Amino acid sequence: MERIPLSEVKKRLAPFRNYDDKIKISPEAKVVNVSQMIESHVSILEANSGNKTYLPYYERLLMLLKVLESGLLS
Repeated sequence: MERIPLSEVKKRLAPFRNYDDKIKISPEAKVVNVSQMIESHVSILEANSGNKTYLPYYERLLMLLKVLESGLLS
């Protein structure tokens, strides 16, 4: 998966903070509250910078970003 600095991910996700619909980001994962997911995942990643244990939070943010930017919303 492409590595993008968290600051860039935050900038690119900013326009979607008020998105209200549910989004399927993978066959097994659905986001019910986009704003809450962005806020909580970014907060966790900033508090644990450099800790690879929290890499899944980063990866989920990238999956969300990819879906939102591509327009493949479900």
